[in-house]
Amino acid sequence: MVNIVSLAVGIVAALATTVVAQDPSSSAAPSQTSSTPTPSGTSSAKYNLSNQGGNVLSGEINVYLIFYGDWSSEQSQHDQITFMNFASNISSSGWFKTLSEYTDNSGASVTGPLKLYAGVSDTGSQQLNLTDITVHETIITEAVKSGYLSTTNSIDPNGIYVILAGSNVQDSDFCTKHCGYNYHTDNYQWIFIGYPGLCPNNCIPPINANSSPNGSPSIDAAITIFSHELQDILTDPRNNAWVTQDSTTSPPTEIELGDLCSGSGVSMQQWFGAYKQVAGSNASYNIEMEGSQYLVQTIWDKNANQCSLGQ
Repeated sequence: MVNIVSLAVGIVAALATTVVAQDPSSSAAPSQTSSTPTPSGTSSAKYNLSNQGGNVLSGEINVYLIFYGDWSSEQSQHDQITFMNFASNISSSGWFKTLSEYTDNSGASVTGPLKLYAGVSDTGSQQLNLTDITVHETIITEAVKSGYLSTTNSIDPNGIYVILAGSNVQDSDFCTKHCGYNYHTDNYQWIFIGYPGLCPNNCIPPINANSSPNGSPSIDAAITIFSHELQDILTDPRNNAWVTQDSTTSPPTEIELGDLCSGSGVSMQQWFGAYKQVAGSNASYNIEMEGSQYLVQTIWDKNANQCSLGQ
């Protein structure tokens, strides 16, 4: 089990809550795709996903977690550990190995491992009503400058930064346009995941709406969302690799790997594979690691031509 104070930098720290005003006119919608665990996406049979010439994230990848907002309750601290355990172990799974099918023009493929490098708590340095992606980017850069994510206070261009919002955090597009999404700057790539419990009908998988494998439908749903965004960000970190467009929408919608096995036209079995129920519970899971159970989204297996949980 990963302990919340035993990450590489040795501590999960609370950042100062200094408010930095944001210009509302700077709002920009993310151009990359988002994940929603209730049917509203795309069918795998509809799109021909191919590499557009960009690089995938290959080799060892550091993961940096930012728990944003209120994570002070006993349940929230348990949820932090649940998420960190998943992030620490997922790259050793058969599920993750399916991603090695996705290569770039240099011949590199998604191999991992993922290394949970550091985590930090930010109780709300950029306020609790997040208005646009520039605020998310500020949260990341300020966390790096704090010294708790990097001993050199520098951005990791090959790493993945993950912002996990607490129950008191609002986001302008969360619950309506997305439950989580991935994006990038010229220097790094990142994932934002809102708190699924704020809109359970939209952001918690219906098969885990009332109970979940780790006793917290919100954090288990966040893990499901993360499993979608992880596929996208590893195979298309800068929006120029494994990505295509749905030209039937206006404006055209960008389609990444995680969209092929989720959304409308995809059955629950395609979406989550052969999921099981926790003994004595209605909670559903489809992967088990280090004695813990999780519900992940399947990955499009190019070789088998189907949605897969790997082997």
